[in-house]
Amino acid sequence: PLASSLRASPTPPPPAPVSASGATTPRTLGFFAGWRRSLASAGSNTPQSFASTPSSSSSSSSSFTSASSRLSMDSSLFSAPSLLFEEPAIVTFGGEAPATINLAFASDDEDGGAEGGSATSQFILSRIEHDASRRRAASDASSASGVGYATSFGALADQLRSGFASVRSAGSGSQKSTVDASSSLLTPGRLRSDGVDWEFWGKVINDYEATARRHPRQLTRQLQQGIPSSIRGMVWQLMSNGKSPELEVTYRTLLTRTSTHEQQIQRDLARTFPRHAHFAEPGGPGQESLFNVIKAYSLFDPEVGYCQGLAFIAGPLLLNMPDEEAFCVLVRLMKGYNFRELFTTSMAGLQLRLYQFDKLLEEMLPAVAKHLEEQEIKSTMYASQWFMTLFAYRFPLEIVFRIMDIVFAEGIEAIFRFSFALLKRNQDVILSLEFEPLLEFLKVGLFDAYENSVDTLILQASGIYLSKTRLDKLALEHTEEQRKLGADQLTSNVLRSENRRLQDSLRRLEVSFDVLSTEHGELVARHRDARTATDLAATRAEELELKVDSLQSVLAAERARAEAAAKDETDLLARTNFELTRANADLVDRAEQLNARLAAARARADALERERGRLMRLRHKLGGLL
Repeated sequence: PLASSLRASPTPPPPAPVSASGATTPRTLGFFAGWRRSLASAGSNTPQSFASTPSSSSSSSSSFTSASSRLSMDSSLFSAPSLLFEEPAIVTFGGEAPATINLAFASDDEDGGAEGGSATSQFILSRIEHDASRRRAASDASSASGVGYATSFGALADQLRSGFASVRSAGSGSQKSTVDASSSLLTPGRLRSDGVDWEFWGKVINDYEATARRHPRQLTRQLQQGIPSSIRGMVWQLMSNGKSPELEVTYRTLLTRTSTHEQQIQRDLARTFPRHAHFAEPGGPGQESLFNVIKAYSLFDPEVGYCQGLAFIAGPLLLNMPDEEAFCVLVRLMKGYNFRELFTTSMAGLQLRLYQFDKLLEEMLPAVAKHLEEQEIKSTMYASQWFMTLFAYRFPLEIVFRIMDIVFAEGIEAIFRFSFALLKRNQDVILSLEFEPLLEFLKVGLFDAYENSVDTLILQASGIYLSKTRLDKLALEHTEEQRKLGADQLTSNVLRSENRRLQDSLRRLEVSFDVLSTEHGELVARHRDARTATDLAATRAEELELKVDSLQSVLAAERARAEAAAKDETDLLARTNFELTRANADLVDRAEQLNARLAAARARADALERERGRLMRLRHKLGGLL
C-alpha cells in the first residue's frame, strides 16, 4: 500500500477568533502557515480515521469515527475525498520513519469554524504565495520606471468583475438591466437560483486570493462540483495567473512569423477533435484558432517546438476564452505547472511521472500492476497520453473541463489521482484481458465507466490521497537511478523506452495508415471519376470549338453577303435619289412657269373685268339715252 498507516490527531484545530461584530477574523497564512501539529506530539491519544459519505448535492461530508486499528491505504482507496485530509497526518512508507504532513487552516465564516487545507487547497495557497512574491519582486523592479506590475492583474480583475456581474445577473434571472459590479457581487439573497453558488463565485471573481485564503475548503468543494461554464475561463485565468498583456502582445507578434512545424500542425488539426463541431470544419474558426495558438507556442518555446498533445490542452482552453488568452494560459501551464517537461525532446518530465506512476501503481493496485507486467504492457504504452493530453484524447470535453478544474487547482499531480481512479474502477475488467484487447481497453475503453457520471469520477479521484513527500521521494529515487545507470545504460534504457514508444506509435500509425489507405482509395476513385469527367468535358469542348469555327465561317460569309447587298442597295438608292432630285428640279421649273402664266392670266382677267365694268356703265348710259 501507498501508506502502511494513516492517523490524524483527535484534537480539532482551535476556532478562529471572532471580532466584536461577530465576523470571523481571518488568520495570516504562509506557505504552510496556520495550525500545525503532528501525531508525534499527540502523546498516547487514541488515533482516529476519516470517513466520508457523498451527499445528494455531490459534495462530501466528513465524520470522525474512533478506530483502534490502523487505516490501510489500499483498502480505503476511495474512502475519503482529499478535502477531508484537513488535519496533520503521519504517513509511513514501508516501515520507514513517519513523515509529518502539515496542512494549513484558515477561517471560514460560512462553515462556522476552521477550514481544512486539502491537497487542492494547499496547492492553491502555495501558488498564491509564490505569485504574490513574484508580483512584489516585479513591482519593485519596475517601480523605478513608474510601471506597476499590478496593471495587468488589475485589468483582469476589472474585466472579470464586469463580466461576472452580467453572467450572474443572467444566471439568477434578475430583471435588472444593469449591475454594479463593485457592489452586487457580494449582495446576499441571490444564491443558487440555478443550482450554482453565485455568491461564492462572486467572491472568487471579486477577490480570488482573499477567498482562496479564507475559504480553501469551500473552494475545494466548489471546484469538485465544477466551475460554472459561463465563468470557467475567467476562473482558470485567475487560478493560473494567466492574464498577461505582455504575453498577448508577444502572441500577436508570433502570428506574423513562420514556424517550421506549420505543415505538421495543419495535418494534425483534423485528427485532434474530429467530432467536436467547433474544431471539425476544415479551415473553420475553431481550427484556425487552434492552429494559431499551437504555432505561436512552437515559436515561443523552440526547445519544445510542436507535439500533438499540445493541441489537446489548447483546445479546451479555446472553448473557454479567446485565443490570445488561451495562449497565455497555455504558457502558464507549461512553465508554472511543469507541463513543459513532458514535451521536451528528452521527455525527462514524462519519464519521471511514469516512474512515479509505476511505483505508486505497485503500491496502490498491486494486482493490476502484476497483471500488466505479465502481459508486458508498460506505462509508456498507455499512460503517457494521459499526462500529455489531460485525457482529452478520449474523454468528452465536458468531462475534460471538470478534470482541468482540478488540475488548475492541484497541478499535474491530479492526473495521478484520476489515473488510479480509472484503474481502480476497471480493475476486474483489466485482470480479465490479455495483451492486445487489454492495451486497447487501457487506451479507449477505460473511460466508458465514467462517461455519464463525471461527478463519481471527481469524487473517487478526490478520495485518493497522494503524499507530496512520497512523490518527492520517488523523484529523488528516479534521479539516483538515472545517475547510477551511467551514460551507456541510460542511453540503452532510453532507447528501449523509445523503442516501446515507437512500437506503440507504429501500431497507431498502422491504424492511421489503414484509414489513410481507405481515404486514398476513395480519393483515387474520385480522381478517376474527375479525370473521366475532365476527358468528357475536353471532348465536348473540342466539339464546341469546331462548331464555333463553323459558325464563325458562316457568320463571315453572311457578313460579306450582307455588306455586298447593303452596298448595292446604297448605290440604287443613290441613283434613285439623283433622278428624283432632277425630276424635282424640273417640277420646280414648271411650277414657276405655271405661276408666271397664272399671274399673267390673273392680270388679263383683271383688265377684262375692268373693261366689263366700263362696258356696263356705258350700256347703262345708252339705256338712259334711249
